[in-house]
Amino acid sequence: DSVSLVPTGAVKVTPGHSPPDLALARAHGLPLLSVIGDDGTMCPPGGGWLQGVHRFVAREKVVAALAEQGLYRGAQDHAMTLPMCRYRCPHPVPSVSPSQD
Repeated sequence: DSVSLVPTGAVKVTPGHSPPDLALARAHGLPLLSVIGDDGTMCPPGGGWLQGVHRFVAREKVVAALAEQGLYRGAQDHAMTLPMCRYRCPHPVPSVSPSQD
């Protein structure tokens, strides 16, 4: 029996959001990039065509671009846990720091 390894999709890796993603990025030598600025807009590493676009608008633009090329296959809801600062600051607390070992 032989196994055919044919790529069938993509995986989004966000090293600053979870320990498994950070480990995966390090294992494959992926750069640790910031693609969303403090103001919620996309930075140059996120794609020049999205630079300065707010992250929620950018999401819509990416989905539209994928659909236009026939590459969008839909979306699924998933549960997400987002830790918040114990002092009730207005920003979520990242679960992983890229400098963390």
